[in-house]
Amino acid sequence: NPQEISEENSNDNLDDEQVKNRLESKLAEAYGKQDDLQNKYLRVHADLENIKKRTIKEREDAVQRTKSQIISDLLPIIDSFKMGLAEASKHEDAKTFVEGFAMAVNLMETTLNEYGLHIVDSTNQIFDPKVHDAISYEISDTIDEGVVITTIREGYKLGDKLLRPASVILSKGKKEEE
Repeated sequence: NPQEISEENSNDNLDDEQVKNRLESKLAEAYGKQDDLQNKYLRVHADLENIKKRTIKEREDAVQRTKSQIISDLLPIIDSFKMGLAEASKHEDAKTFVEGFAMAVNLMETTLNEYGLHIVDSTNQIFDPKVHDAISYEISDTIDEGVVITTIREGYKLGDKLLRPASVILSKGKKEEE
């Protein structure tokens, strides 16, 4: 019967159409899942990169803090060596000991300089409260007011970070006449 054949073909076409729609739906769903997984992958990858960068930064900060603490602890020892050297150099009979001791102190300073330690330049400089600690004033006819006359205790920087301010005596300027 031709009518039955026609109905079967329309059912086949309908089934083909349904199958096609289902396949397109599943394909779209698969592409959606792929996009979702790719976005998740990119987010996880970005998070991992951020964790790596943060870990490196934290490690560098920890190394810098440790270096800063160790060098800060050495500063009073350096001061003591320099005071001892200054006193010993006043005695002529200790000249050979002073020379050897001076070489050791210079070697220590050179080594610490390689790690970034630098003395704060103070004498004859304009007072800077960021790097100087004024402990006294003196009247001076030759040095302007606010200029460092003498450095009592050297200040130190580690890179750009101030470890210890320099203790200085400032000029008060000329004595006022009464």
